[in-house]
Amino acid sequence: MSVRVRAPVTGHGAAADRPRTGRRAVLALVVGGLSSGGNLLVAVTVTRLESIGGVGEFALAFSCYVLGSGLVRSMVTEATLAAGTGLAPATRRVVLLGVLCGGPVGAAGVAYGSPYLVGVGLALPGLVLYDHAKAVAVGLGVPSGALWQEAIWAAVTGCAALAGLLGLVDAPWVVAGWAVGGGVLGVVVAVRRGYALRPGWHVDRAQSRVALGFGTQFLLTTGSAQLSLSAVAAFAGTPVVGALSAGRTLLGPVNLLLSTAATLTLPYLARTRTASRSVRSRAAVRVSLLVAAGVLPMTAAVALLPDRLGRMLLGGNWELARSLLVLLALESLFAVPAAVGFAGLRVEQASRRAILLGVLLGGLRVPVVVVAAVLGGATGAAGALAVLALVSAVAWAGSYLLLLRRVAGHTPAHRWDARSRPPAHRRRDPVPPAG
Repeated sequence: MSVRVRAPVTGHGAAADRPRTGRRAVLALVVGGLSSGGNLLVAVTVTRLESIGGVGEFALAFSCYVLGSGLVRSMVTEATLAAGTGLAPATRRVVLLGVLCGGPVGAAGVAYGSPYLVGVGLALPGLVLYDHAKAVAVGLGVPSGALWQEAIWAAVTGCAALAGLLGLVDAPWVVAGWAVGGGVLGVVVAVRRGYALRPGWHVDRAQSRVALGFGTQFLLTTGSAQLSLSAVAAFAGTPVVGALSAGRTLLGPVNLLLSTAATLTLPYLARTRTASRSVRSRAAVRVSLLVAAGVLPMTAAVALLPDRLGRMLLGGNWELARSLLVLLALESLFAVPAAVGFAGLRVEQASRRAILLGVLLGGLRVPVVVVAAVLGGATGAAGALAVLALVSAVAWAGSYLLLLRRVAGHTPAHRWDARSRPPAHRRRDPVPPAG
């Protein structure tokens, strides 16, 4: 099975061949909903079956999955979405990064006796391949393929969670079923689409520099949120991580919606790259408001969740999570303008600006969260995360708008055709599209 990609169009007749944006967005939301539901089911099952310390171990393992898939998306997938070409060879880089990330995670699991880390580490190469194939199908290919892909994984996850809730297997086996199921499915989908599965990194030096720059930026920003969990576990203990994870479990659908929206935001902003500053600014504001309109009701519902429903979902760990929900909901809400601002910098290829901002924010995140966790426990850590999310939102969105203002000041008086290649001064890092 091949992935159909949107090709550049120049005539009126070709417009009919493009998938409709509205239908693509709806299917993307359905795919995100299935993914969110599966991850939420696993997290709820583990939270009900495990002690708060065990929940903390699972949170670290899941954090490694988020870190690995996010790194691959920043270094490979987003470049593929922006360029619209090079789908098959890009998977060789995906597999390479998956192996490089999964090996240390599995080794750490063996060293510390954590079955959660072992399971996720072994499955991580397939899991990042799964995420890449899904993002490409949603952003460029046929979203219905991603829908079937997600439905099958949700069914496998549901069976594993049901076995755990019925007492047939322990929580680590539930997580193993979720991780291995997704990893195997990622490999199967890649084979059916004709993707190259041998690990490799075959791009030129300029493209490698850009990929490394945005990978570093991810680790210092979004990735630093995951790295801070490991630091909190080391200095404040896994129960604090478990309490944060129990609260974030209920916000899983919100965070998956944000991830799905990011997949659509990048090509949406890319279509306005050659337009005027006012058009691009309005596009960024419009997409921010649309995503916030979807996120706000969900965060409000989680923050005001009744005790009865909370105990039904999280069991005995509900009491620890309840006091953190408002702060964690604010963190998720503030992530919307930050994500749009980062996507805008990605479209403008402003890697140096993004890395500098990422170094400043990421260097601030880990020590602030760790100190807050040591001094104030889980509540202190949640408060620090909310404040840092607000700072990040202002920084990323403001940086993108300032960049648009500066670029507009250097725009020639004449207007160029939107289908032509932008002038060199419009490209912050003048590199060819990455494949």
